Amino acid sequence: MSDVEGLECWTCTVPGQPVGKGRPRFARRGKGVIAFTPKPTASWEMDAAAVMAREWGDRPQLDQPCELTVLAIFTRPQRLICKHKRACACKPGRAVMDRKPDLDNVAKCAADSAQRSILRDDASITALHAVKVYAAEGEGPSVQIRLCWGPAVEALR
Repeated sequence: MSDVEGLECWTCTVPGQPVGKGRPRFARRGKGVIAFTPKPTASWEMDAAAVMAREWGDRPQLDQPCELTVLAIFTRPQRLICKHKRACACKPGRAVMDRKPDLDNVAKCAADSAQRSILRDDASITALHAVKVYAAEGEGPSVQIRLCWGPAVEALR
């Protein structure tokens, strides 16, 4: 819960490497064409939705304006891992991640997963804050999600 009056918040951590929303793919089926989500995206969304549903519990789906915060923590690449046994100038904390997947696609994946589990419609997200970083040394990849709602969020409109 939050200490701001009129603001309720919920947080959840989805373990594993973040995935960006993939472009829809198309296939011929008879005389028609169908669109489908790429398998890595669909798999991550299903897993994330299951984690969120478990953390959300038996509360009813949220059906009011809300604010979504997404922190995508990616596996730290070898080039950023300190290989020295002695003290050095390496920075073991989180580092800026400026590679693919695009941040907006990661946030879209998180929002779609929330719609499958805790939100009635992801159109109710009225504010979005997203950050992507490489994990600190010793930290694993994950997506941390925070959802806030209530009169304080509605007052921002």
